[in-house]
Amino acid sequence: MNRPIIGISELKSLILRIKTARNVDFSNYALSSLKRRVENFMLEYHLTEVDKLQLKLYKDDFFYNLFLKYILVDTTELFRDPEFWLELIEIVLKKFKHSEEYNILIPECNSGEELYTLLIILDRLNMLDNVKICLTSLSKLNVEKIETALIELKKMEVNEANFERFEKNGNIFDFFIKKGRSFKLKSDLFTNVEIIQHNFFNTELPGNYNLILYRNKTIYYNQLLKTKALKKLHSSLKTNGFIALGIKEKITYPGADNEFVTVSESERIYKKQY
Repeated sequence: MNRPIIGISELKSLILRIKTARNVDFSNYALSSLKRRVENFMLEYHLTEVDKLQLKLYKDDFFYNLFLKYILVDTTELFRDPEFWLELIEIVLKKFKHSEEYNILIPECNSGEELYTLLIILDRLNMLDNVKICLTSLSKLNVEKIETALIELKKMEVNEANFERFEKNGNIFDFFIKKGRSFKLKSDLFTNVEIIQHNFFNTELPGNYNLILYRNKTIYYNQLLKTKALKKLHSSLKTNGFIALGIKEKITYPGADNEFVTVSESERIYKKQY
């Protein structure tokens, strides 16, 4: 099967149909990136026409969830960008090591690696008992996948290399149990973790947080959606709370300089001023 090619007008029609039928709005996502992922999905599931895709998304709940799981951008490595995690420890986490309670949000998460990395770090810092983590995803299938805490054997080579850059004398396999051709993160790390299906842009966030991890999300939004997301996250942060965006992203909307102060320019970590 040749790779499907869809036009921008067809893509906008698809976006409108999804918004009408499923109350999920992709209209302010970067169209070029979204177009590529939709085309890849159509190729994977042998669909040649956008009309047929629209019909299946409208009628078939399971197929719609497959579509969401496929097109939502995820993180596929543990300890991706080890320098970021080292900076987060020094600038943020160590300051709250002796706090009675510390709340962390990982919104719009579509793969578990960011969560698993954080849990390993908190365990190393002896902070697991005092930290509560909420992870949200739009996709039901991604929620189920993250809850399994399974990582395929073939992915562990990259994960191990990342961990060695993070901690030279550590062994990432200390935190996993072998399960067939996969590795499962040890269940005792999940004591204070809540994983929920959640429509980020249509639903209130469940709480106020000391730290929000939102890395490599806004690069897939236009400026309107980026501003909406960051303002929503600002309102969910406690005063003096932190948000981490990733090295390719900045907080740039009007008035942001009064709301956030940069605490790490290299890793794009910001602190809420009020």
